Amino acid sequence: VAKRLIPSLGLLETVKRTRLDYWEHDPKDFDYYVSKPTADDLPILLKKFDEEGLDVWPWIWTHPNGNGPHFVFLGVDEYVVRQIQELRAASPQNNILVVADTAALTMAAGDDPEVYSRCHCGVVTDATLELLNREHKIIMLTDERVIAFDHLIIS
Repeated sequence: VAKRLIPSLGLLETVKRTRLDYWEHDPKDFDYYVSKPTADDLPILLKKFDEEGLDVWPWIWTHPNGNGPHFVFLGVDEYVVRQIQELRAASPQNNILVVADTAALTMAAGDDPEVYSRCHCGVVTDATLELLNREHKIIMLTDERVIAFDHLIIS
């Protein structure tokens, strides 16, 4: 996976890939493969990955773990940045992921371009929300990353 440095944010960004890169997968390479997933497929994928140890597609990018709660922010603004700082200050165990485009990240960071790096945030700039399963607290992004969360904040 290619990365590029965003100096103004102090982050590495995944280079935007083409739709073809995202959707060309050989089902034979996976133990369990869903070609057109729905929100109802997400908990099944997570169970097959976590409990059965299967290699699944769409791929599980984050899943529940004992290291701390997982906070996912879809979108970012100055208020979200303050929430991120408060979460990091509250506990180093808080896992924080921000899904937003580079321009929004830059604008929200204001005079503190290192805030996401300093707060140990995961940052996704090349995908947006595709599916949401509220009951099981799982989302899938447009690049087919499956993300389990404890708290989802949409701004």
